[in-house]
Order: sequence, then C-alpha cells, then structure tokens
Amino acid sequence: MLPTPPEGLRHWRADDAPALAAAWRDPSITAWNPPPAGADPAAWIAGAEDRWARRLALDLVIVPPDERADRRAGGAGSHERADPAVAGEVGLASFTDGPARAELGVWVAAPHRGAGVATRAVATVATWALTELGLDQLWARTDPANLAAEALFARLGWDRLGERVGKAIWSATPALLR
Repeated sequence: MLPTPPEGLRHWRADDAPALAAAWRDPSITAWNPPPAGADPAAWIAGAEDRWARRLALDLVIVPPDERADRRAGGAGSHERADPAVAGEVGLASFTDGPARAELGVWVAAPHRGAGVATRAVATVATWALTELGLDQLWARTDPANLAAEALFARLGWDRLGERVGKAIWSATPALLR
C-alpha cells in the first residue's frame, strides 16, 4: 500500500496520464530527467504500488498551489474531485537499507516554473522522508549545467558532496531539519 503523501502532494492517478505524457515530451524536462525507456504513461502510473512494494520508487504529483488552496477550503480542487492538475513531480528512488537512503528527483511543468514550486516540494518531501519514512539520508544528482537544480539544492541547505561521472552529488540528512 502506498504511503499517504504530505500536504501539497498526491499520488499519480489514471487521469494524469496526458499531463505525464506532455512532461515526457518536454525537452526542458527530459534534458535533465529522461523518462523511463519505452514506458507508456498510463501503464507507468498503474505500476506505482508495485514500484513502492519493491522499493524501487515513490513518485508524487506536485499539486499546483491554487489547487491546494481549493482543497483546504473544500472547493473544486478537493480530494473528491478527480482533477488532473499537475505542477510537477517529486520522487524517491534507489532505496537502500542500513543506512536507509533514497535518491530524490524533481521536475516542474513549464507554467509553474519560477514560483517556488520545486523548493516547496523538495523541502516537504525531504522532511517527510527523513522523519515519517525513516530514511537516514536523501541524495540527489544534478548536472552542473542545470543551474536551477544546483540553486534549488543549495538554497535548501543540502550538502554538495562533489561530482561523480559528471553529476553533482547533493546530500540531506535529519541534521538538515534542525
């Protein structure tokens, strides 16, 4: 069973497949976050529980800020309504045990960029993963040419551990939350 995500995030739903397909075609997303080879968005969404059960990945939709406000007010964006609004995705993958670690990845759809959507989502998931999911460390890889991603992790106080195979490696531990 999938864990309940924190406020501002939700699991992918079948009616999100067109938004996911659009993201997987967006060169400004795929340049840094290539989609799974040969994956069909609807089938990929349907496989979420299996990926979580096998500790391969947990992928969450970033709910647009205006939808969050509607949901809190019980309005049109509430959980009862199947609204396909997707601001982006934040996910955890490559889970390990002893110490418990996962890689964090994020992308934001074009209409939502530059509004702090990724910052809020990464901060929320980091706190949730390092407390409620019981992880000891999160790490992220960024291409040094992806200045927005580099700035994101620096702004959030993640430790830049160096570079490996052309990617910057960032780390967050529970100490970051203090």
